[in-house]
Amino acid sequence: MSTTNIHANNQTECTSLMAFAHTLSSPPVNWCSSVDCCYWNGITCNQEDWVTHLLLPSKGLKGGIMFVSSLANLTHLTHLNLSHNSLYGTLETKIFSSLNHLKILDLSYNLLFGEIPFSLLPKNIQTIDLSSNHFHGAFPCSFFQQAWSLTSFNVSNNTFFGYIPSFICLRSSHSIRVLDFSSNEFSGNISRGLARGVVFQTANSLCWSQ
Repeated sequence: MSTTNIHANNQTECTSLMAFAHTLSSPPVNWCSSVDCCYWNGITCNQEDWVTHLLLPSKGLKGGIMFVSSLANLTHLTHLNLSHNSLYGTLETKIFSSLNHLKILDLSYNLLFGEIPFSLLPKNIQTIDLSSNHFHGAFPCSFFQQAWSLTSFNVSNNTFFGYIPSFICLRSSHSIRVLDFSSNEFSGNISRGLARGVVFQTANSLCWSQ
């Protein structure tokens, strides 16, 4: 890739990150338009200057979720961690359909609500932590069948409802090791055919599937 293209990538993504910062009432420390965004706090770029990591857990961030439109432009993002902040609002589907390289998604301990379009999440995603928010809705079986790389799935302390996906939903997800559905509004029985070696939590109990 030419130097010109690398610079263009960097400029576009820096602009998107700055737009994200402007939606917050308490923007990240040391984010300044006069400095290359690859050197900003919580940002990591690859050799081609694409932003790959946005890691700002426990930074006191406050604001609405409208920043999602900006983050959707970070098309090479692999790690997104905005946990333990005070972000509120619903998530736009655009972020899930655009971040095709996303492997780690952690939005836990915020004030987010609404339904999650799980079917739009990247098929190679490995970790999802949406715990301790106000999300609701049901889980499509197709998500677990397609998420071949998923190893950890935590949606505890929300208001999800319906049935917890049975073995037929999980049979293709051999990589899953942690499932936490606790403190939601699920109903029905838990399948005895849960994949082997899975740490599974529901209600206030923790089980290990042998």
